[in-house]
Amino acid sequence: MRKFKSLSPEFLAILTGLLLAFSFPPFDLSFLAWFAWIPLWLGLERANWRNGFRLGYITGVVFMLVSLNWIANNSGTTFWTASASMVGSILYLSIYYGLFGFFMMRGGRLLGRKAFLFAPLVWTGVEYLYSWGFMGFPWLSLAMTQNLFLPLQQFAEFGGIYMVSFWVLLVNATIYGIEFLHFDSRQQQRAWTILAAFIVLSFGAGGLRIWMVQNQSGPTIPIGVVQSNVDPHDKWVRSKKQQHVEDLILKSDLARVDGAKVVIWPETAVPAYLMYYASLFNMIESYVNRQDISILTGSLNHERKGDEIRTYNAAFFFVPDSTVKLYYKQHLVPFAERLPLVDLFPGLKVLNFGQANFEAGKVSSVYTMGNDDAKARFGTMICYESSDPVLFREFVRNGAQVMTIITNDGWLGRSLGPYQHLAVARFRAIEHRIPVLRSAQTGISAYVQPSGIIGHKIPLNQDGYFVVNTPLHQNGTIYTQWGDWFGVSMFLSMLVWTGWVFFSRRRL
Repeated sequence: MRKFKSLSPEFLAILTGLLLAFSFPPFDLSFLAWFAWIPLWLGLERANWRNGFRLGYITGVVFMLVSLNWIANNSGTTFWTASASMVGSILYLSIYYGLFGFFMMRGGRLLGRKAFLFAPLVWTGVEYLYSWGFMGFPWLSLAMTQNLFLPLQQFAEFGGIYMVSFWVLLVNATIYGIEFLHFDSRQQQRAWTILAAFIVLSFGAGGLRIWMVQNQSGPTIPIGVVQSNVDPHDKWVRSKKQQHVEDLILKSDLARVDGAKVVIWPETAVPAYLMYYASLFNMIESYVNRQDISILTGSLNHERKGDEIRTYNAAFFFVPDSTVKLYYKQHLVPFAERLPLVDLFPGLKVLNFGQANFEAGKVSSVYTMGNDDAKARFGTMICYESSDPVLFREFVRNGAQVMTIITNDGWLGRSLGPYQHLAVARFRAIEHRIPVLRSAQTGISAYVQPSGIIGHKIPLNQDGYFVVNTPLHQNGTIYTQWGDWFGVSMFLSMLVWTGWVFFSRRRL
């Protein structure tokens, strides 16, 4: 502890924020997360169990500033709107880190250093809280820090992202306990041995699960994924729309020649209200019927409800000799695609901060795609909503055998965002042992196997396609059956723990 006495609590809080940031994709220094929280905890003790919220908030601001600065890169809106969105997001999300610091400060007043042994359940409860609801943001779950260590991510099939986050905090708490709870040298040696064995066993168990999943056999369907790499502004130029769709069809035909029965296009790949743009709609439908191939594409749609026209971010399912089916994006990006609380306060619709004004869909639709040679039930998620594990689970429970993610990360440029978004897809695949095919307009498109291994990938800012013989989802996991049981149990445990430390008067 002496070596930290010259460091201020604020500096230690900043250090934790930086260590956390560099453990996330694309830096992927995953091992940093195993001890990243310890500086903040030392800072709380050094501050004599005061200013817990402020120190936690500092950690959150530093971490979010490094990890979410890409929000300001959003070229789909004005510079000032994008910058305000970034600042607002950082200031809001850092509150949860402040809450964690506050809870641990109150625990420290009662338990001293022993309070940090309870940090895994407290943080996991806080993470569940900030991942839930219409203002939830599960994008930056602490579980993503283990992107480099795929065997550790396998725990997600049992308890979702929250079980992996718990594992990370458990290692932090154990290291802290070994070094700062006055163990003698023999006890420390024994504790380090136990921790090392725990980590090795965790990797071993995860590696075994990867091997088992990779060696499962069953029916497959060949699926193509297209990445067009078109500037998101250029594709909306009216004179370029038809050429853009023709290029997509050309790549799809190459995928068809390679055996694809279904081809996935990105979010808003067709830059129009497709149902009302006859030339483009007929071009796609004619190709699908003529070549006996299915196409899933993103586009826009609107419907009239009385005197009101409602606009949707949509996915269109084209199947040979069948009526086109639609899915409407349900989890809209707060402030970017829809203002929060606008359903409760319709008057908010008059406010215009540069955001779209989409209506949210209501149904996790699953549709059959393919042809007589190979068919499967497909679900799709559009862009940001793929970060929502609860919504993804609805598609799987509705019978999806293959999940797709269509996205347009082109608005984010060469930033951290596309790499973080790809890491999200890995967890969705592992949680349910379901294949995930990701089509991104400018990248990163990928095929994520049920084990979480990325089988195919098209890098950022390249165009191309790939075809993969995709296994069909057969059996659910514990997470499929029970959902966020682990996160809920940690949240409830956190409530009990905080109630105890708040109302107990006796210091142990």
